[in-house]
Amino acid sequence: MAYIGKSIESGTFAVLDTSGNTYNGSNTTFSLGTQVGSPAQLLVSHDGVLQKPGTDYSLASGGTQITFSTAPASGASIFIVEISGAVGGPLDSDLNGNELILDADGDTSITADTDDQIDIKVAGADDFQIVANNFKVLSGSTLTVESGATITNSGTANGFGVAADDISAGDGAINLTTTSGNITIDAQAGDSDIIFKGTDGSSDITALTIDMSDAGILNVKSGIKFPATQVASSDDNTLDDYEVGTFTPVLGGAGGTSGQTYGLQGGNYVKIGDRVFIDANTSLQAKGTITGNLQVQGLPFTSKNSSAYRASASHSYIHSWSASTNETMINSLIYENSAVISIGESEVDGNEAWQALTTSQVNDASEINTSINYRVA
Repeated sequence: MAYIGKSIESGTFAVLDTSGNTYNGSNTTFSLGTQVGSPAQLLVSHDGVLQKPGTDYSLASGGTQITFSTAPASGASIFIVEISGAVGGPLDSDLNGNELILDADGDTSITADTDDQIDIKVAGADDFQIVANNFKVLSGSTLTVESGATITNSGTANGFGVAADDISAGDGAINLTTTSGNITIDAQAGDSDIIFKGTDGSSDITALTIDMSDAGILNVKSGIKFPATQVASSDDNTLDDYEVGTFTPVLGGAGGTSGQTYGLQGGNYVKIGDRVFIDANTSLQAKGTITGNLQVQGLPFTSKNSSAYRASASHSYIHSWSASTNETMINSLIYENSAVISIGESEVDGNEAWQALTTSQVNDASEINTSINYRVA
């Protein structure tokens, strides 16, 4: 048969057997006797009046039942036709690579004109592409995860990856959390480093760079800050503390010290791990009363409690001291489990053992500048 204009596209119509349904004015849901995919696939006549899909009726029980918005009256005449196949085009079961237009102005569509590939176009632009086992967000498009939504990987951690030039969380934070296993950041491109950046006010700051061209050396922008209170590590190869400070050295006696005045009295230290480096400078104006063996007291840390870690001091300047003989030299050490430098003398030729200096060997003008480094408890 000939037609003027576009030919009529054919489809399949089936009158559904609903003879087993009973309409009593109260029931709203009835059997269709088959499974239907969409309310729009039904033509429903209620007492000769065509019903509107989605308004006057909907589907229930996975498409095997119809539910009316108003219960059909007792004795109502219900006539239902199922439509399948190509009626006007959109219900085609096989598009055979043709574009499926989804919106009124024709710029949003789905196309499968390339074998095993689905292209999704929105507002005239290709945004997404689906190929076997791969969903692609195309250039110029954005995949947004709304607040409260979750991306879940049900496979192994190694099987879940994101390949992108830029991952942005907008105004939110990015949290990487695992309840087991490791979190691995892997820069696999040639000559690529791992860089940690942030902002200070409105200024971008590169805080840390892990330089792969230098065997993974850390390049820190400003410095490494340790906690005010050391968290000690039992591992000798772990740096757990760095500290710089001052202290007030006292040129005193093991038995007591009183009535001293100083022209100069200052000390500073640098502590790296469990080793401390000390500089102590004292210059008396009045020695007051000093009892017992001479010491530089007031060190900021106690030495390690082992004789294997005794340390000797270097005196860069000594003034107005009395030695036992002309052939002695002043030398000092820190004993184990001690926070004082014990000052003594020994003969240059080594014939006499080291002995501590006493109060009689200093005067009101005695000075000592000493440096020492030792292991701390």
